[in-house]
Amino acid sequence: MRTAEQDGGRNLREIAAELRVAAELFEVRPEDEALGRFPRAETEDRTPQVLREIAGHLESGNWWSSEDVPLGTAELLLRFPRFSQILPIYWGQDGVAISDDMQDSTVGDGIRLFIEEAHPRCPWQLPSVVSECAQALALFHTEEQMEAFFCEGMGGGSGSEDFLDFFPLLARHCVDHLKEAHSPLWRPIR
Repeated sequence: MRTAEQDGGRNLREIAAELRVAAELFEVRPEDEALGRFPRAETEDRTPQVLREIAGHLESGNWWSSEDVPLGTAELLLRFPRFSQILPIYWGQDGVAISDDMQDSTVGDGIRLFIEEAHPRCPWQLPSVVSECAQALALFHTEEQMEAFFCEGMGGGSGSEDFLDFFPLLARHCVDHLKEAHSPLWRPIR
């Protein structure tokens, strides 16, 4: 809401005023079609009170910004949709957990297996994996932080490698495969 206000959109006082008008409308004409898709409180008779409380909260300015509150595990998991699928399957359980014949495999073997299974859809799947590798390295600054989140929070792993080594390796293998096996998806019109 603050960003919208800074960009010329409605400010918090305007939004609070609209919530107060909606609260009055709920009291006077709760069946009005203008309120048809408007959210309601758990019990509809509390809706005007709840809307006024929200309006008061907006006007008070007494609320935290996103900088004041660290991200939770659930919020961080949303940043890593591919990792939440592939890390537990390919590198969870302290190594590649695919089949018995992969017991002596290296992390590189596991990466190649992952890429082979993604082929030929690689141009649609691997770029997001590369992106998530970069995000992980940018958001988590130590091996301990990465291990706590990706192993404990996500249930994944990095095989026998440290995450600080694994993510650049995974990204490099994905990019190398895309360069070798797939032509660019876009070409300029001449």
